[in-house]
Amino acid sequence: MSSTHAQKRILVSWYCDPVYIPPFKLSERQTTVGPKIRPDQPPAMFAGWTPRGRYRLRDALIANGLETTFDAVVVWADASGENVPLELDDFDCPRVLCVGDTQHCPSPLRKVLDYARHAKYDFVLSSHNRQHLHWFAAAGFPNVAWLPGIKVRHLPRPFETSRKPCVSFLGNAGKHHPRRWRLLQNLHRGVHLVAARGSRDHAADMSASSVVSFNASLNGDLNLRVFETLSAGGCLLTDRLSAQSGLDLILTEGESFAGYDSAEECVEQARFLLAHPEIALKLARSGHEAFMSSMLPERRVSQLLSWIFDGELDQLFRCPADPASGARGAPLVDRLRVYEELQELHRVEEAPRVLFASDVAEAYMLDALDLSRLRLSILTEDKSAPRRQDIATRCDRVGRDRAEAFSWDCVVADDAMTVPDSIPRRTLLTVPRAS
Repeated sequence: MSSTHAQKRILVSWYCDPVYIPPFKLSERQTTVGPKIRPDQPPAMFAGWTPRGRYRLRDALIANGLETTFDAVVVWADASGENVPLELDDFDCPRVLCVGDTQHCPSPLRKVLDYARHAKYDFVLSSHNRQHLHWFAAAGFPNVAWLPGIKVRHLPRPFETSRKPCVSFLGNAGKHHPRRWRLLQNLHRGVHLVAARGSRDHAADMSASSVVSFNASLNGDLNLRVFETLSAGGCLLTDRLSAQSGLDLILTEGESFAGYDSAEECVEQARFLLAHPEIALKLARSGHEAFMSSMLPERRVSQLLSWIFDGELDQLFRCPADPASGARGAPLVDRLRVYEELQELHRVEEAPRVLFASDVAEAYMLDALDLSRLRLSILTEDKSAPRRQDIATRCDRVGRDRAEAFSWDCVVADDAMTVPDSIPRRTLLTVPRAS
């Protein structure tokens, strides 16, 4: 952490069991509080318990006998609603929202945006969903940033050159992770896979001692396992993410990690690395060096504090532009509604087909571009190219005959347009006429 700000009085309101994910350390004079998620949960790094859900933060501090005066209040909250501190204007200092998961759960972005507005945050940052930051800027938040891996716990391990000839994975593959489960099933059939559950220390041991460490995002997010694997010196095999995610801004595929798009390519890459452990070792070493040189949590904390207290932030971490800037307009709340529906489809299905009617505002199409596994098409008989090159590059243009030949997972149409019944679809989303 920055020595300049090491003695700042900082309140951290954490969102989960600290045994599961430990809170970051921002200051030597930090006070950390959070909810009791399970009955047998130890206090660990918490100075006091706060209620689950919505509560007045200052009242919770007083109930715990804690101080209420700070130089900054930093809250980690997500769409789960486990930690929703309110009345933050009780504190005469900068108020910072660290946005957690917005890539799943019902209405995740609208839920967190509504909360951020209500709580009147001064700063908003995301660690693993850079592609969602433009929504906060569009909603009027002036200070929005991306600090990838800020909550990683660095667990250094000796760099081993003799490793077990297997693909290792430690983590969750439950109901929120249908794609990860499918990929693990394919790996299990195709290579020697060692999958387990356990502590982060155990995960670091597995990464350091296995030829390949497997990762799959929940839903296009730059997740914690990317950084944990690099931290431990593992050879990272992870899914390719959209350009908007920021993965390619901090790591180079083929130099510091191996990537895949499909389940078939995932198995192919794993087999190749197991057959060429010297290449896997080279990737592991380069990835570990990249982590140590620019991604240590202490470095991220220093960048966060410099942003809050000094207004300094590298351009790399500033909020990306709204992809729909300059496009035919659409109400923000409606764009969010459609995007969340498509995002959930992206989470559940491998390569869902989405058809946009030609009269749908371009903003909806541009919003969908960061969902990299969607197969996007535009229904139109007009063969002229779309006005935006990014739409033309990603979206096929299909006439009615071709549209009738496919089964669409989702059709997005102007609410004044009648979609022919001859075009098969599972879901129809209607949007206002383009302004």
